[in-house]
Amino acid sequence: MIGQIAAYIDDYFTHPDYPSMSIAIVFLRMIKLWRPAKIYYLIPFFMSLIFLSQVVYVLISDQPLRYFLNIFQTGFFHLGLAKVAFYFYNHQKWLNIIYWLSDLERTQLQDPHLKPVVLRYIRYGRTLNAVIYPFCFIVFALNYGENYLMVAIQMESKGEIDPTYITFFWLWPTEPLKGKLIVYPYVTLQWFYAFGGVSYLMAFDGICVSVMMGLAGQIQVLHEMFRRALDTDVEEQQKRNLTNCYKRYIELVEKHETCNAIMSPVLFMYLLVASINMGMILYSLPSLEKSSMYTSMVLVSSLIVEAFYFFWHGHEVKYQSEIVSAAVYDCDWVEKSPEIRHLVYKMSATTNSVLIFRAGPFNEVTVITFIAIVKVTYSFYKLMTTTVTHS
Repeated sequence: MIGQIAAYIDDYFTHPDYPSMSIAIVFLRMIKLWRPAKIYYLIPFFMSLIFLSQVVYVLISDQPLRYFLNIFQTGFFHLGLAKVAFYFYNHQKWLNIIYWLSDLERTQLQDPHLKPVVLRYIRYGRTLNAVIYPFCFIVFALNYGENYLMVAIQMESKGEIDPTYITFFWLWPTEPLKGKLIVYPYVTLQWFYAFGGVSYLMAFDGICVSVMMGLAGQIQVLHEMFRRALDTDVEEQQKRNLTNCYKRYIELVEKHETCNAIMSPVLFMYLLVASINMGMILYSLPSLEKSSMYTSMVLVSSLIVEAFYFFWHGHEVKYQSEIVSAAVYDCDWVEKSPEIRHLVYKMSATTNSVLIFRAGPFNEVTVITFIAIVKVTYSFYKLMTTTVTHS
């Protein structure tokens, strides 16, 4: 029974037109972001209006600093709106990249030499995404479930609510909230808003990292193409093979530049929000109820996992691109003609571009930057605790 359910789920999230992007594309279709009809633009539009109304309320409220910190503390949910906005803005570019990558993979799966390499990174991506997507929604369910449960307990037992639970996901700080007919609809509206934010966040994250994994995988395919480029005795065919490899390399460099341009602004916002956000959550832990403390620790852990999800695969693209020039020499070039040897040398010398994803103008999307984020989080946490202690 369990095997049948697992097989059904796997089949549901498999699309033959998008070998490595299946899960990301199916998820986009589920939330109506894949080539959406105009009516589906209304959902993120109204969510954005809600967010802007929160910002306006902060500016006119009597506690702007408190509410600003609150809205920043739940910034990863609001960030989903920014991500979907950038997705819509670059929608055609995303489609071009996805179609290009998927067309390559379908062709390569027909080649007995390239198929093992393609299948290896496709399986890796599907396995990873099959864990990441449920993980993020489980974290959301734990955090909001605990929040909703505590609201219900306090409402039924005391008739009043700790403001922390009302403002956790926040919409408008209408404290004090009293009465079941006000409180329960309010927290339910919060749930829909937060669920939408998480869905859009995961849609963008999933498509970004799937493309990163696809690019890293295609560079590995290029290694195999170079390795087999001279596996023929016909010199003209050897030249064509090497030329095709070089054209593929140029194509990969161009697609990487496009991907980096459309990902970089959002990754920078995520880097800023996530690092400060984690520090603020850690700072608030001692003042929380035990159940909230546990769910907040889970939330911090999930933010770290999400950051690692990005930065590890950005690092993988960088690493694979660094060894392309060495991979050129994996072909059987030593006993070939001087013209072929010279061509191999030139290709090795000109395939040395390092493909780096950036979060903003200065931060590389690599494991080194991930470690820096963790350090910044801890530094921000220590700064806040030291400041409060001295005060």
